[in-house]
Amino acid sequence: MADSTRDKLEQAGHKAAEKAKEAAHWVKEKAEEASDWAKEQLHKGQNAADEAAQKARNTAEENRNKDASCGCG
Repeated sequence: MADSTRDKLEQAGHKAAEKAKEAAHWVKEKAEEASDWAKEQLHKGQNAADEAAQKARNTAEENRNKDASCGCG
């Protein structure tokens, strides 16, 4: 009886360890997916900021050119 109980406990321990390992792999995969998503969002944000900055520079240059052409500046 002791051996049977011990064997059952050992098997249960192995199953628990295997499930914990599977859970750890799942968490790792989801963390990698989240990291990839965050990097994509950051890249999109950087592109939008770069475009906005370029538009601002272009607008400022156009305004300087207008001021220079009318003798206002």
